[in-house]
Amino acid sequence: MSITEWLAMGLALVLGGWALLSGPRRFGLGLTAALALLAWGLALTPLLWLGLAAVAAVLALALVWPDKRPFVWLTSAPHKARQWNRWRDVTQWLLVAAMAAAGVQYALHVWQLDSGAPTIARPDVVDAFLPIAALIQLKGLLELGLWDTHHPAGLVMLLAALGLSLTVKRAFCGWACPIGWLGERGYQLRRRLLPVNWRERLAALPNWLNRSVSVLALMLDWALRLVKYGILAWLVNLLLSGMPAMMVARYLQGLYHQAADLKMWALFTQPSAGMLVGLGVVVALALVRRNGVCRYLCPYGALMAIAGAFSPYKIRRDTALCLRDAKGMNCDKCHRACPSRIHVEVVGTVHSDECHSCQRCVAACPVKGAVSLSAPGRRWPMTPRAMVLVLIGFLFVLPLFFYAAGMWGSDTSPMMRAMLWQRLENLPLF
Repeated sequence: MSITEWLAMGLALVLGGWALLSGPRRFGLGLTAALALLAWGLALTPLLWLGLAAVAAVLALALVWPDKRPFVWLTSAPHKARQWNRWRDVTQWLLVAAMAAAGVQYALHVWQLDSGAPTIARPDVVDAFLPIAALIQLKGLLELGLWDTHHPAGLVMLLAALGLSLTVKRAFCGWACPIGWLGERGYQLRRRLLPVNWRERLAALPNWLNRSVSVLALMLDWALRLVKYGILAWLVNLLLSGMPAMMVARYLQGLYHQAADLKMWALFTQPSAGMLVGLGVVVALALVRRNGVCRYLCPYGALMAIAGAFSPYKIRRDTALCLRDAKGMNCDKCHRACPSRIHVEVVGTVHSDECHSCQRCVAACPVKGAVSLSAPGRRWPMTPRAMVLVLIGFLFVLPLFFYAAGMWGSDTSPMMRAMLWQRLENLPLF
């Protein structure tokens, strides 16, 4: 791992320690010490499987005795809005800062390629931005048992994101994705500079026109939401029918695949006119529609949504506590807080593929426990600290296991990368 990746790991451990220590301090301190010992053990590769067994044992104990100390703090009472927002903001800033640092290091690495073999290491985490290559690697692994050694970090991060989605729905989109974070910041900036409320303007129209426009907008929204699934289906079809297994093996060993990250870098740093138009459309969509890119265009988000459908953790509403059902009040704070405008206030369980598990609805609810991200039967509600630890587990600890097993770093030498950079425009596909 490069210096920026180790720095990100260190910051993640600090955040995880903060999450543990902010609970009941006696037990948080004990768990922090246990995690530190586990991290030390994982630094010794022969103890890798012992560390995995320890993690599995702790998780098993947490499932068997969720109401016993020290596991009870994971399912403590729901938190106030500012606490949910604080934990989400800190987590997003950590991940964005880690990606930005890795991006700067990678830019310096590519800059040095022009003068020969670079002295600045290439951060392997940039492979996370090669989703198509990761899907090809996944096919090679499943059909041929091949583990790619040129961009293995891309497949590791794909598996981590899928595992996270199978656990807590699209929490990767709501808590971790740097593209989603940039889109949200851009949208909020546009609202401050150009505060146009289309819903208020629509309400001022005559009733028949209001209903007509609303129906058309709903139909258009549904049609556009299918675009990301169409892109994902095209990619999957390309892999399944357009690239047979043996062709996958040849591709993974070819020069084009070895230079996949360099190709991606050149695509964005030397954009064509069509690329600039496409980027302009993406930026405009992000500014006009909240979560617009995630909602309509992102095939990665579509994949996370499909995996998230099988997650046991979903947003659930307790009708016995909800002001709308228990007291007949016309409360829809959860709906208004939701970036995806999901009508949480009228359903028992949110099954929408647009739920990002961001917990804004939980934070906005005025009644503790009325809305929660929980397992079936509203058991084991997810707290902010628990969510942070789940994210750190999948996005930092899991890659650490692969690193300890020698399955993270690329074996493409600096000299080979310099040669690939010089011949980037003339590389054969296979």
